Amino acid sequence: MIHRSVSRQAACLLLASLSACALLAGCGDDDTVPPNGGDPVCTAWGDAPPGDGLFELPRPTGPHPVGTQVRALTDSARGEEATEDPEDRRELLVQLWYPADPCGAGELAPYLTPEEGDSRRTSQGLPVEDGFEASLVTHARAGVPLADEGAPHPVLLFSHGFGMLRADYTSLLEDLASHGFVVAAISHTYDTELAVFPDGRAVPFGSVVGTPPTMESTPEELEAFFALMDEHVAVWVDDARFVLDELTAAAQSDPEGLLTGRLDLDRVGVLGHSYGGAMAAEACAVDDRFDAGLNLDGTLFGKEDGAGGKGLAQPFLIMLAESHVDDPSIDETYGALEGQGYLARVEGAAHLTFSDLPVLIEHLLGAGALPEQLGTIAPARAVEITNAYTRAFVEAHVRGEASPLLDGPSPEYPEVSFEKKR
Repeated sequence: MIHRSVSRQAACLLLASLSACALLAGCGDDDTVPPNGGDPVCTAWGDAPPGDGLFELPRPTGPHPVGTQVRALTDSARGEEATEDPEDRRELLVQLWYPADPCGAGELAPYLTPEEGDSRRTSQGLPVEDGFEASLVTHARAGVPLADEGAPHPVLLFSHGFGMLRADYTSLLEDLASHGFVVAAISHTYDTELAVFPDGRAVPFGSVVGTPPTMESTPEELEAFFALMDEHVAVWVDDARFVLDELTAAAQSDPEGLLTGRLDLDRVGVLGHSYGGAMAAEACAVDDRFDAGLNLDGTLFGKEDGAGGKGLAQPFLIMLAESHVDDPSIDETYGALEGQGYLARVEGAAHLTFSDLPVLIEHLLGAGALPEQLGTIAPARAVEITNAYTRAFVEAHVRGEASPLLDGPSPEYPEVSFEKKR
């Protein structure tokens, strides 16, 4: 929901934040070396530095090694609005990140699939050699067993920004998993840059709301686009509710054996960046299975004044970039919160600060690139702040443990102005 009192310039800045399409330009590192193999290990993984030509993402800070698995899900009860065939059902990809058995055997998961790397290199304009994605090193091993220690584990659902990839948030999601959460990151098909299914299908962006307008768009075109975005967030909410249904079933009996008896569905949070943050607010408004919600720099779209008109009962954290324009949707939602509320603003942050993109672009283009989109705060510091506040919030309001960081402004993070409601 972009209120009509938002200026045309501010609206266009918000449009620019809806995807990373205009972000990627410059030169990159074309030296590619495959990541480490999958011998059994019984300690935390990733302690050795990566080899020459590899770029390691920020390391998780928790005590658990991390596992990951990608699943394709089909909601047989819903049709697919983005295709012409009325028989098509809504298909989603979900990537699980989870605390792993420290003796599990598995290979480090790729950061991007070859198809996603090709998309970034071609349609998104990242000027690197074919196969550059193999040089990006994660810390999660594919398909290893989920940890028994701490089970059943609390659950978090996460949604990417409009037009982005779930992989763009790997550092945050690995970190949460290393602290004992099972994270299910949803790829919202047709609204993500690319969805690569296990059967080989690669479904590109093709949203029913169309391509975001440009700075040259008329006020009428902007108004029409925002109205569609207000409507469309309900599809993402239904995606999240369906994924939660599937996780609930898998906790009872998982055909793949990974999740059976290991999920605590009485402790569930919903998180998102940008449009995914709007989804988190709307999901809390309509489904009390979500115990808490977090919005990373998202304007809160939604029909009939969205979450701002509903008064969320769940604890909710809104974390904003310094560059986030005056936004009545944020003010209304925060003001109407009935549960515990938090509002944080990060000095030097821009819209994409809350993703992996500043770290990766610094690696590819050098320090200080693209400050309007990535911010001026040091990328490693941005990851530290985003992870710390997200983790504190879910530890307090999903796991139910004390989180002193939420008590007020912290001298450890002077870049963050912090307000607590109630």
